[in-house]
Amino acid sequence: MNDDLQEWGELPEGWRWKVLPEVAEIIMGQSPPGSTYNADGNGLPFYQGKTDFGELHPTLRVWCTKPTKIAVPNDILMSVRAPVGPTNIADSECAIGRGLCIIRPRNGMPSRYLREYFRHIEDQIADMGKGSTFTSISRADLETIEVPLPPLPEQHRIVAKIERLLSESRTAREALDKVPALLKRFRQSVLAKAFRGELTGRDPGDEPASVLLERIREERRRRWEEDLRAAGRQGKDPKKAKYAEPEPTDTSDLPELPGGWCWVNFEELLVELKNGYFSKTPAFEPPGIPILRISAVRPLSISLASPRFLQEKIDVVSQYQLQDGDLLFTRYNGSLDLVGVCGMVRGLNSLTIYPDKLIRARVLAEHVLPEYLELYFATRVPRHIIEGKAKSSAGQQGISGKDLKSIPVAVASLAEQRRIVAKIESLFAQAEAIERAVEAARRRAEKVDQAVLARAFRGEL
Repeated sequence: MNDDLQEWGELPEGWRWKVLPEVAEIIMGQSPPGSTYNADGNGLPFYQGKTDFGELHPTLRVWCTKPTKIAVPNDILMSVRAPVGPTNIADSECAIGRGLCIIRPRNGMPSRYLREYFRHIEDQIADMGKGSTFTSISRADLETIEVPLPPLPEQHRIVAKIERLLSESRTAREALDKVPALLKRFRQSVLAKAFRGELTGRDPGDEPASVLLERIREERRRRWEEDLRAAGRQGKDPKKAKYAEPEPTDTSDLPELPGGWCWVNFEELLVELKNGYFSKTPAFEPPGIPILRISAVRPLSISLASPRFLQEKIDVVSQYQLQDGDLLFTRYNGSLDLVGVCGMVRGLNSLTIYPDKLIRARVLAEHVLPEYLELYFATRVPRHIIEGKAKSSAGQQGISGKDLKSIPVAVASLAEQRRIVAKIESLFAQAEAIERAVEAARRRAEKVDQAVLARAFRGEL
């Protein structure tokens, strides 16, 4: 690591560079037989790698009855296999696997001094890792690490100063870490108030949603009649036309709506509800027709980035082509929380289709805003109904198009829909601005930590 340390310049008087074996014992990890692991508390705590690390001390999940390499309290544990470099300090006697090594300081050196130094040069240690798939670092590599060594009393003073300064930084980060949960609750509160009619004022001039609903039904009947005529022209049985009168909405278990609103089954708002295209596994790279990944749909969002690609003719898949304003629902997912979640397609600039584990909904957009429905389907009432209707099969939770059609929707007048969407978007934009500010503050806190460590190991604290 000599080249990496040239930028440090002269060490303070009384300090010396030492290679790691001069200041610490290095013990590489070794994994015991898997049959000796248990979650019942039998044997020593066992740590296998970075996934077991906490802020300073590892998190206990597994025990081992026949340990092969044992750390004692205050030993430094370093991850030596993908990722290389992160460290923790053992707070009890424990066993380690081959993903870790033990670094045991000599001659009274405080463990925290060496651990914070490793944090400071973690990127350099990571760069020493070898391997194309999973990087790792060997004992020989570790033995080349050089450590700036002040007199022992100064080591203790440096540790005390670092602990005080980083404690302040840690307190700030802990406060920042609470913000995402607060913003999540804020968004949930905004949505709940919006669909109780409490977020925006109602205009006395707004027509009742019942009038809007009648227009919707007239539009559906008109489309039905067109379907019948088209079926007749094609020589098809008119009874097989697509339209059927929707079932009336059962409001017995639904909350009371604001004045002028009404409940309506989702089916009445639809032009089309269609499962996606079933295909063989698509390619990761072009050429081909872009097809969304199943994971592209999340509550209130659709990611058009990183699609897969199908080798199909356009006329084969054209009926699955997406357009802005389409609503997509997840049809299957391993997590119940992600079944039936809804996002609206925005910013589409090329032909893109969707896979069979998603459902596309096109609505009567001149009467009900797709943005309004996207927001509504993220609220408690539809989520509770969807999760109640979801069925489990082969480890997957699923919802059918028929069940989606039966979901009751709280419909406001078109004017109030617009006000609700605008207000929610404004409040959510403020939340997103806070999230960006929090992330920027988190990055600044990390830079402060590194600045503290840099000064500490140049003898400037």
